[in-house]
Amino acid sequence: MSMFHHHDPQDSQDHFQENNTPHYYRNAASYRSYEEVLAQKRRRARLRRGCAVCAILVAVGGAGGYLLLRSDPDEVPSESAEADPSSENGLTAIWGGNDSQETDSAQSSDDSAFSMEIRKKPENSDGGFVVKDVSDVVQKVRPSVVGVITESFQTYSTSSTGSGIILSEDGYIVTNNHVVEGGDSIAVTLDDGETYAAELIGTDVKSDIAVLKIDAQNLPAAEFGDSSQVEVGEAAIAIGNPLGLNGTVTAGIISAVDREIQVGSSNMVLLQTDASINPGNSGGALLNEYGQVIGVNSAKISSEDSEGLGFAIPSNTVGPIVEELIDKGYVSGRPLTGISGRNVSALTAAFYNIPQGILVDQVAPESDAAAKGLTAGDVIIGVDDIRVENISDACTLRDEHKAGDTMKLTFYRQGSTHEINIQLMEETNQQSEYDF
Repeated sequence: MSMFHHHDPQDSQDHFQENNTPHYYRNAASYRSYEEVLAQKRRRARLRRGCAVCAILVAVGGAGGYLLLRSDPDEVPSESAEADPSSENGLTAIWGGNDSQETDSAQSSDDSAFSMEIRKKPENSDGGFVVKDVSDVVQKVRPSVVGVITESFQTYSTSSTGSGIILSEDGYIVTNNHVVEGGDSIAVTLDDGETYAAELIGTDVKSDIAVLKIDAQNLPAAEFGDSSQVEVGEAAIAIGNPLGLNGTVTAGIISAVDREIQVGSSNMVLLQTDASINPGNSGGALLNEYGQVIGVNSAKISSEDSEGLGFAIPSNTVGPIVEELIDKGYVSGRPLTGISGRNVSALTAAFYNIPQGILVDQVAPESDAAAKGLTAGDVIIGVDDIRVENISDACTLRDEHKAGDTMKLTFYRQGSTHEINIQLMEETNQQSEYDF
């Protein structure tokens, strides 16, 4: 007898015909889709979780029953037993410090559901609360905060809204420069709804401050506080005109002081607050808990990853600027080169084979830079022998001087580097188109 089974093709054919289905399709009836397999796995997972929860509940119930059997409901725990967790009377829970005896007696006398005690707010408080009633501050200061409406008639009519603070009884008002910049018509709406045409007295782009004047008397002027005394964590109240909603009040705290951020081409040192500051709040008041203006709301930075950071120009910065604007219409002594330009990025520099720096677009004809031969198309790459790559860095170095000082410029022209010493001119409102 052969040890090997002889395979007859005819037998395989007969076997295939008897089953009438290939061997890899014989379990077709039990085939399940991916969704069915996934659903079964989920059912099994839920079953396992349910069994685990039931086991935990049984264990907890058994432990509770054991403790109840061991405790004597008629026995009152002594002070020593309450203080000693290892006493013979079983497990003792201490809640609320010295009130534990009252809590234990209340629980032994009443086995009803948990009841939470609701107390009235205290009439007097020495502080320690995050939330504070600011209604008195609001009533005092809100009449001193106005709405500012700016209209522009260039190409087509557009309007924007902002806020302002009354500086004096005879109608001087401080606001932000960006609120009124480019406007052909400015109107001011008081807290009582009365509207006045406003005259632009002066603006300062660098500090983002502007002063308006309306023809009115006996206005409620705001009180300005010392911003150098502001501390992180103290209360901050913002009043303004967001989205045209006059007299809107938001509150928070001072998040940071002396926060340096870049606004346009200028670096500004600002107060930071988490009080909500929305479009239209610019130019409004940031107050302390005494109702004093400690800052003029100026900027709001927000992104998809944050709720928004509010900033205000400190009152100690605003004061001298406002005085100069009312007196002269501009801030005197500010240095200016008389150069208008744009930044040359690293990509642009590589493409055109020029150094990264400031591409000169325009030079004021009356400036010393023009007299020394600087022209459009030159690329400024250094100030006072310090390498610069953008307007912001160049302005920071320029501001270390005052009007009338001499400053050294290094620039690139057609493959070669040149140096000139220029005398800085004084910035006025007539040179607002020059940014360096």
